[in-house]
Amino acid sequence: MDGSIEVDGNTIATRFVQKPWIRNSYLRFEDERLVVVSRSERMMHRVISKHRDWIARHYKEIKSTIRLFDSGSVLHGSNRYKVRHVIHAGRPKADIAGDTLMLYARDSRGAERLIDRITREDTQRIAPGMARSKASLIGAEVKEVKVRKYRKWGACSSEGRITINYCISMLPAELQEYIISHEVAHLKQLNHSGRFWSVVESLCPDYKALRKQLRSYDNRRRAVYVPDLDLNLA
Repeated sequence: MDGSIEVDGNTIATRFVQKPWIRNSYLRFEDERLVVVSRSERMMHRVISKHRDWIARHYKEIKSTIRLFDSGSVLHGSNRYKVRHVIHAGRPKADIAGDTLMLYARDSRGAERLIDRITREDTQRIAPGMARSKASLIGAEVKEVKVRKYRKWGACSSEGRITINYCISMLPAELQEYIISHEVAHLKQLNHSGRFWSVVESLCPDYKALRKQLRSYDNRRRAVYVPDLDLNLA
């Protein structure tokens, strides 16, 4: 059941999912729509009333950020692509048609995995080479560059191993450069002192503006789903 609620002067679209067998109600956002899962409509209203502050806070956060993933599109570099899934029995594959990323996979879960694979492969092509190139500029050595799903954008260990969030390839190129410069600078200064930021500046002169810009990007998956097209290709 679809509807809407008013919270702090904002009209928020809602969807109520009734599951009579569950004990605890819960909330989640799908893009800017609030989804409430509960045993009954009465319980739905109770959980909304109890968590209005949480709803207002998260809605404001979602509205103010640039999402890499949402329910119908993905960001890649400076472009946003609508996502369409074509049911496909063969090997999963992807293709860009204008402003649409076409995903050919057996089901929606396969399409999600395909997005992750493409994103990881793109980051794998970008990150190691850039990290080693930046490190050579400051006379440092990168022992290893790992690309994986990660809560943060990146990290650097005292052993010289750098971890990069697998979805940085979805960001504009200048933000990719800032993230990698930041982690490479830790090879010289494993802290966030003034000396550290001087190293970052030597690698990425516009780091202050880019650091601020990066705060507006949200790389979390908020109940992402990929809509199916009514197609069935062998």
